[in-house]
Amino acid sequence: MKVAPVDEEGRVVPRGVTTADPAGAGEVRAGDPARAGDPVAMWPCAGCGRPVPQPVRGARTVRYCQDGGGICEQAARARREQGRQAPGLTGQVALTWEMVERLEEVADRLATSLATDLSVAGVERRLADLRAELSAEVAVAQQERDASQRQAEAAWREVAAARARADAAAQEAAEARAAAEEAAAERDTARAERREARDAAEQATAARMAAEAERDRIGERENELLAALEAARSELVTLHARLSESETIAEGQRIEAAAARQSAEDLRATVRGAEAERGRAVAERDQTHARLQEAEQLNWQLGRANDELRGALAALTAERDAARAEAERARRSVDLLTRSVPANAPRPDVDLEPPTGLHSVNDFRLPHAG
Repeated sequence: MKVAPVDEEGRVVPRGVTTADPAGAGEVRAGDPARAGDPVAMWPCAGCGRPVPQPVRGARTVRYCQDGGGICEQAARARREQGRQAPGLTGQVALTWEMVERLEEVADRLATSLATDLSVAGVERRLADLRAELSAEVAVAQQERDASQRQAEAAWREVAAARARADAAAQEAAEARAAAEEAAAERDTARAERREARDAAEQATAARMAAEAERDRIGERENELLAALEAARSELVTLHARLSESETIAEGQRIEAAAARQSAEDLRATVRGAEAERGRAVAERDQTHARLQEAEQLNWQLGRANDELRGALAALTAERDAARAEAERARRSVDLLTRSVPANAPRPDVDLEPPTGLHSVNDFRLPHAG
């Protein structure tokens, strides 16, 4: 969050308007702390949220407070280092922060370059250095010219003396002429150097004019770069907002992942309980199958005993029918004997059949009986 700048009297200063320093401190450099009357920007700390005063324009934005020896910045850097290798959205957030830091470093270097080498003071300083170098060269040329003039005057004096001694010393006259010729050559050289110095001065004037034109062009370029820097800062603010949203989404996804893991643990516990129930059901099925086999064996034995009983019953029925027939024959025989024997004659003892007409089966035992 940015706060509107205020001056010493508490009046709101429009954005982009620099108020004059009441103490007349001079030129404002990039990275200097804000002075009384200067626009002041307050950004919240990216770690703890405290307001952080920002330097004047052209300097790098301070995103963390300096309380506690920079602990907020150290904690944020440690979190980014940990999340850089993490997969998914956390790693993307860490890479985005790294790109933001690189953009801030580029903006910082650009602002430093604008504040030092490409500023109006830097260009004027270079022009002053160039003027000093040209003045030194002109002074050296003038000194050489004066020396050449003095040498030429001495040569002329030597020529006059040589002429006076021409009759006495022809050789000295020849040497004097040679010296005069050398002096003339040096004089011509000094004149040429003077012309070169004049040309150099003209070139310095042209260079000064070109430097002024370059200064104007650099000023326009500085304005363009400042506009680009302001756009980059706006983009950084947007990226900060997106990063905050991404962190919120990542936190929600982490909570959902924890709930999904808990659900998976519950499902695994349910599956384990179902597997235990299935084991118990399989054991009960095996017991039931064994009981069914025992019941089938018992049913088979009962069916076999039933068949044996039916055969014994059929045999008993046949014996009963035979016994009845035999009893009927015996009765008939008794009747015949009764009719032929007188009434007062003694009767023989006859074994009477049982009232049911069946013989005793005490000696009969079923095959399956003990």
